[in-house]
Amino acid sequence: MPTASPRQSRASRAFCRRLLVLLITTWLFAGADFAGRSLAEPPTDGQPAEQDRAGPKRAGHPALEQARSFIATDQIDAATGVLKSFIASASGADGLDEAYLLLGTALIKKQQYAEASTYLEQLLTEFPNSDLGDRARLLLGTAQAEAGNLDRALPILAEAQSLSPSLDIKLAALRLKGEIYARKKDFPRAIQAWREEITLAPEEQQTAIRQQIRALVMLKMDQAALVRLHEASPTEFPGDLALIRLIALHTAAGDDHLTERAIRQFLQHFPDHEYAEAARNQLLSIKGKLKASKFVIAAVLPLSGGRLGAFGAEALNGIRLALERGKETLNLSSIGLLIKDSETGKTPLKGDLADLIAEYRPMAAIGPLLTRDLQAVAGLATQSETPFITPSATLTDVHRLGSYVFSTALTSPPQARRLAEYATKEAGYRRFCILHPETAYGQEFARLFSQEIRQQGGEIIAIESYADGETDFGAPIKRLKAADLRKYGKSTNVHTSKGTTRAQYTPGFDAIFLPGHSGQVSLIAAQLVFYDVKVAFLGSNAWNSPDLLRLAGRSLEGAVFTDGFSPDSPNSQVREFVDLYRGRHQSDPSLFSAQAYDATRLVLEAIKKGAASGKAVRDILAKTQELPTLTGPASFGSQGTLDRRVVLIQVKQGKFTLLEE
Repeated sequence: MPTASPRQSRASRAFCRRLLVLLITTWLFAGADFAGRSLAEPPTDGQPAEQDRAGPKRAGHPALEQARSFIATDQIDAATGVLKSFIASASGADGLDEAYLLLGTALIKKQQYAEASTYLEQLLTEFPNSDLGDRARLLLGTAQAEAGNLDRALPILAEAQSLSPSLDIKLAALRLKGEIYARKKDFPRAIQAWREEITLAPEEQQTAIRQQIRALVMLKMDQAALVRLHEASPTEFPGDLALIRLIALHTAAGDDHLTERAIRQFLQHFPDHEYAEAARNQLLSIKGKLKASKFVIAAVLPLSGGRLGAFGAEALNGIRLALERGKETLNLSSIGLLIKDSETGKTPLKGDLADLIAEYRPMAAIGPLLTRDLQAVAGLATQSETPFITPSATLTDVHRLGSYVFSTALTSPPQARRLAEYATKEAGYRRFCILHPETAYGQEFARLFSQEIRQQGGEIIAIESYADGETDFGAPIKRLKAADLRKYGKSTNVHTSKGTTRAQYTPGFDAIFLPGHSGQVSLIAAQLVFYDVKVAFLGSNAWNSPDLLRLAGRSLEGAVFTDGFSPDSPNSQVREFVDLYRGRHQSDPSLFSAQAYDATRLVLEAIKKGAASGKAVRDILAKTQELPTLTGPASFGSQGTLDRRVVLIQVKQGKFTLLEE
């Protein structure tokens, strides 16, 4: 079991020593063997504390009384000498368990934790039914913690807490468990232990425990831990502290939308809290600052967590970067960003957005990300004359939802077109097969690619599909081979090294299009090679995932797929964007980031051209033929989708390499 480093050991001694003093003075210096206050029998009012904590006295052996006196006066060497002599000469078990306990105590005070643990463990082994067992476990856990063996100490203390009927033992075990978890930076468990301690502790001790929790929340916990803490206790202490701290962190980072969300959560759950008035004032200040902006742009994104939350965060990064650049390069200084979380799930998105648009009158909204959400709010876009520009919904004709709906997303038609052009004109392929998932996405890509190939003069030999989630693709691969063998494929018998013969298949087609996601394609590629289908592999932007490289091995070497953005592009605008993004977020921007950046940049361009209303923004976006985007001038077609440039990426030596733009 792992132990702490020397630095951790030194630090752990600091917090354990406070508890040690409490333990020793509690049962040893009171002049009695500590049996502990019972949970079922709390002390009577007015009863002296020493009597509360003193259990039934044994008939003390003179040597043990002497050792006790030595320990009390810090004559530790004298105490250990007396106790070791007593243990060596003890006849029977009379007083031996107490001698072990006293010697363990003395050795802990002497910071000889390993030897102390040996005697305490001996007590528990030789005298499993001793009334000193609870004390031994508590001191043993303390010794292990003092030695830096934090993971060893925890189960010992848990056993002391659960087995002892003594309230004092339980409180001490919980206190030390909390200290250890805090030292391990497992702050939720530390707080859990101390909250349990509060439920057992006398009222006069509860304030100090609460202060310790407060210090941990306010000084040690990061945002992720604070969110988990609030979720664990949303309407009670210390959930209030978690939200107060989150508000402070978001405010310091300038994240007004996160600040506002945390304030609203706080006021919902703690309306009568002493901090509530300050929270309300801060909320009014945030709203006032946004309303004072000359122009407001809304962002409608999923930000509540999970996979969609990650995509939403990437898009928001792109939006913010575009606003920052717009303020610098377009001299648009008074622009406010109104952020709406589309994944709250509590009230309909359209109703919430209608209220926000009526209050803030944004020039445009970037989002939503999902097609279903875009369809839900499309009527609001037309009704309020507010352009909605989705950076990711892959509808190919968004204008059918209304003339105020636009898309900067990479859709399937330009991908199919660019891939077919590459395959037929640049790679020289003439014959193709298609193996696609039996989904709307897969069916659409199969239809579009086959259409583009035929228009380029190529030939589709066979189209096969598989159930989404399938892992064995042998059946559709065999059907592809059979169709090819009826036309151009060949099957010849070859001799094996074992002296047998087998049929070897030689494909009669040049390439196969696989528009599945990265996990599916990795499996399919390996199985195609197994069935001797050794042709070029072509794919869509659904391939662009590290999983493809990790799972496929070398079976996809040389394969080519399409995408709408590559951080490796030599394009000067892309390079600037990527460098800025990396500087802010220490990671490469994704396609979501780039498409949201473009969407925001186009709105800013419309404002720069004089647009003073959502209708004017809509008109400029619809009519301008050379709108500035990361990959060059582009325009919105009659369907409302940005005709963005598609890039080609190749799997080369286990990496994604930009083939060309």
